[in-house]
Amino acid sequence: MRVLVLAVVLLDVALLAFTEVAWLTLTVGSVLLPVSILVAAVTTPLAVRVVDRCFPGSRLVFAPLVTWFLVVVVFGFWGPAGSGTFPPDWRALVFIAAGLFPGVWIASRPVRPSPSGDVAA
Repeated sequence: MRVLVLAVVLLDVALLAFTEVAWLTLTVGSVLLPVSILVAAVTTPLAVRVVDRCFPGSRLVFAPLVTWFLVVVVFGFWGPAGSGTFPPDWRALVFIAAGLFPGVWIASRPVRPSPSGDVAA
């Protein structure tokens, strides 16, 4: 069952990364609206936390981050039309940082046993 959860989380992370890259260039009129940055900053740590709950203390907690980063790099730099979808400004760098740093922080925290005896992050 835990492997199935891992597979679903990795599929979810890949779909989220693809969607976040696609919506990174969103504008409303002439105003930039990079909501993808906020979505990436919230969803990658959650995915890491789910994997950490299933595989406590394992290096598999980095699997969602690696999956997210690979999908972002592939679809951000290369696209169906030849060029990628990353805008040539600050949004691409902030997007990658917002997706990776919170997740790495959650993944690198030591696993501490909870008072009830269960393993919790």
